[in-house]
Order: sequence, then C-alpha cells, then structure tokens
Amino acid sequence: MNDKLTPTELKVLAIIPYGVKEPIKTKEIQTRTGLEIRTIRKIISHLITEHNIKIGAIRTGKEQGYFIATNRQELELAIRPLQAQINDMNRRIASLKDNAYF
Repeated sequence: MNDKLTPTELKVLAIIPYGVKEPIKTKEIQTRTGLEIRTIRKIISHLITEHNIKIGAIRTGKEQGYFIATNRQELELAIRPLQAQINDMNRRIASLKDNAYF
C-alpha cells in the first residue's frame, strides 16, 4: 500500500462525504475538480485498491454517488452491487464459452 496521496487524489478525496446520507455524484466531482469522469473513476479505484480507503458507491435510486463508509453496514452497501456485477460478468463469460461456435 502506498500511503502518499497525490495532490489530485487529495482533491478528489476531500470532496467525497463520510457516510451514505449525502453521496456525491461523479458529475459533481467533475464540476468541482475539472477532471474528466474517466479520470475520477480511475482515481477513486486507486484510492480504494492502493490506499485502502473504504469508498463506496450507490448505483441506483434517487441518492446515487460516492461516499466513504463509516461502518460495517455502509461497507456492505458498497460491496453488494460490486458482487452482483461480478456474478453477472461470470455468467456472461460462461455463456460465451458454452455457446462458442468455433
């Protein structure tokens, strides 16, 4: 784990709220930082995987956006859609392998 955050990582991290009550949308992060959406997503992924920061995302409903998990329940809320996405991707891979015509 690399503990030293870049200035850009610090800028993005400072905008993400603690707790799930008021998540921030990627578009709002873009407006406040001037960064491209793809760059923001890459930075958030890096903050999670390399700096072990518990950033979650709500993908459905009215209150979509990123948040920093403050308890086990919020962490589970962040993990659940990721696990569902993995399961869906694995089903797609299996289907492609099973239905290969060549």
